Amino acid sequence: MDWKKWFRRERTDTAADNGEREEEPLTVLPGTTSRPIDLDAIDAIEAHMRWKARLEARLFGPKTTAIAADHVFLDKRSTLGRWLCGRGQERFGTLDTFSELRRHHAEFHRHAGQAVLAFNAGRRDEAIRMVTGGDYARASQRLRQTITRLFEEAAPRP
Repeated sequence: MDWKKWFRRERTDTAADNGEREEEPLTVLPGTTSRPIDLDAIDAIEAHMRWKARLEARLFGPKTTAIAADHVFLDKRSTLGRWLCGRGQERFGTLDTFSELRRHHAEFHRHAGQAVLAFNAGRRDEAIRMVTGGDYARASQRLRQTITRLFEEAAPRP
């Protein structure tokens, strides 16, 4: 059985045991609490892609009002970031790949924040170029690859 099938089976079994999973908010606002979340590889990549899609939709959309760059720079506020600091750390914190994943996640948020700063300064075209190529796109790709590698390394061997 390949790792994706294993993760999907585990996810289905866990969801059946615990009741249906409810969607986690994509950010945690200051002063609010959130229950610990657990992700599998597919959830982790999907959480990252949803966050990225929301940011890009805002940058490419018709609104020109400023985006809170300080929130974008904070890699620990996203669903993936909260997992990396919580259950992910508990499960995988001793693995070198996990440390690499945390670095790539922080790097991605740095590049996203730089694109938001450009957008907020009225340089929308530059912000769009930053998210459609360059360091932001490469950081996102590295992040997805590292998530996949982490879960492949951690998957039980037959």
